[in-house]
Amino acid sequence: MILEELIHKRFVGSENLTKHLAIFNGVPAVFSPEPPDESQEGWGENTQYPQVIYNFDLQANEERHSAGTLSVSLLCQNTTEITPEAIEPLVRDCLRDVILKPAEGTPYCFAWARTDSFTIDEKKGNVTIGSEVRFDILEYPSWETSDPDPVMATNKYIKELYPECLIMGYDRMEEITEATAERPVIYCRLTSADKSEETNTVAWMDGRIAIHILCPNSETRIKMAAAIANSISLDGEIIMLDHSPMFIKRLQANYKSDYLKDGQIFVTGHYGLLRYKAKPHSLTAAHVKYK
Repeated sequence: MILEELIHKRFVGSENLTKHLAIFNGVPAVFSPEPPDESQEGWGENTQYPQVIYNFDLQANEERHSAGTLSVSLLCQNTTEITPEAIEPLVRDCLRDVILKPAEGTPYCFAWARTDSFTIDEKKGNVTIGSEVRFDILEYPSWETSDPDPVMATNKYIKELYPECLIMGYDRMEEITEATAERPVIYCRLTSADKSEETNTVAWMDGRIAIHILCPNSETRIKMAAAIANSISLDGEIIMLDHSPMFIKRLQANYKSDYLKDGQIFVTGHYGLLRYKAKPHSLTAAHVKYK
């Protein structure tokens, strides 16, 4: 599925949300980018409200550190019992700590940004009241680089600590993944890499890795972040996939940082890139000795 279809599937799959919505052609009234006209066949007998209309723009916003924005409009009429303020938390719950992975695309997560209320006066005298809920779309691309790979080594290290967790870029992901207290989702990314020194055989790199722990339970996030930071500090190194060590040069844990955008653990690893590969022994001559 593409991202638009996954968002739609997430909304219509929420029983808490859809029980408050109108019905169009037997399906909850969730539309993108525009709703069908009220004169079209398929609407329920009573009303076309409430309804949800969503639209997104995958245009990077460097100031907000996002890959785009998602706008969700909640429309109700003043004659209905349900209000946009009652539906808004249900919409936010649909996208809280949820990772959507489109076919042949990178995973996306959604961070609530703001909610604005509005009213629309119609010709018939009815008043449409609504709320616009805005989310920042966060992209979580795979950070698999070249061997030796500090991110993949960190993924493997954390997976051995917490096998029950889902490690993005290491474990296989479904189209829709919910981070829970029982199964948190962990994402590691390389924020920078600097060459610190070099010798005739090795170029030494300092790579800074940010570790995100996605979990709706704040206590679980803090406990896991502290446990991972303590384990890395005590070991002092992470073994790379080529069996070489990545020495821990610096480690910082910030339990108050935004776990979706920034991460909670920041590790600076010191690892080497070999200039020359080990040369295998070559057979230059063969001698046969007969007894």
